[in-house]
Amino acid sequence: MDIGTLADSWRSEPGTPVYVQPYLAARPEGLSQEEAQRWYFETPGVPVPADRVKELTDGAVRRPAGEARATLAWD
Repeated sequence: MDIGTLADSWRSEPGTPVYVQPYLAARPEGLSQEEAQRWYFETPGVPVPADRVKELTDGAVRRPAGEARATLAWD
């Protein structure tokens, strides 16, 4: 899906609403760290309609450079 120009590419960086999370199935509760990682890699992605992707990218808030890295942690 086209989400804009190269200058708009920050809208799909880590920590933005459209980055990874919308494409994941609901994760079962009570999984250990190891089970959660296995679930993440073995569970197929979920299709997201284009209008929802547009809504998510439009709702992104730009943050200072380098701040997105802090959002890349396992729960």
